Amino acid sequence: MRVTALGSGDAFCSSGRGHTAWLVDDAHGSFAVDFGATALLALKRLGRAPEEIGAIHFTHLHGDHFGGWPFLLVDAVYRAQRRAPLVVSGPVGTGQRLQALWAACYATAAQRPLPFPLLLRELAAGDEAELAGRRVRAFRAQHMSPPEVALSLRIDKLAFTGDTGSIPSGLCEGAELLCAECTNLGDSTDEHLGWRTLGARLPEVPRILLAHLGSDARAGIVPPAGVQVCDDLDSVEL
Repeated sequence: MRVTALGSGDAFCSSGRGHTAWLVDDAHGSFAVDFGATALLALKRLGRAPEEIGAIHFTHLHGDHFGGWPFLLVDAVYRAQRRAPLVVSGPVGTGQRLQALWAACYATAAQRPLPFPLLLRELAAGDEAELAGRRVRAFRAQHMSPPEVALSLRIDKLAFTGDTGSIPSGLCEGAELLCAECTNLGDSTDEHLGWRTLGARLPEVPRILLAHLGSDARAGIVPPAGVQVCDDLDSVEL
């Protein structure tokens, strides 16, 4: 299994880094967790064909996490001429928001049916689903105010915090790798993890990757063994 940081920066692309998103290659193929506006560019920089991705799992509906959707679609429709199904999951409301974004960016294209099956599953906190051959579990993340909902995700042995002010209970149990946000060098806030708080009580996971980094976090974190501060396109093998 390989996990690649398609981007490692925050919503502001601090220090010139792309929006945080993750690409995972495993025995079932390839999937992404989040797909911000810079994700398609990152795939192309890696020399990867976007149509290889069989599933995308959105943690929440902020632009730096789902803003690359219309660019993925326009590439799939007009360049790749994709026909293979694409599995998509996200919090409740994902289907409507993705279609609205597609229509806002490419209105004419959005009026036509996609030339490939789009298999959408909306998840609430506590839901479990078998998606694209993998077990996906949704946890409530501390990031957005109702009716908006943010999720942390457990996908087989991988844990993804998304954006959150605290790591949900149970997310990391038995995980082999945690992909965690770490937006600032100081204390965690109501919506984002900070290194001072996170570093003082790291989850018991063999390996931790940090991304969604602000400029101070990227420059100031001195990680202990087992923790890696990611740059764009960094990858690890499991």
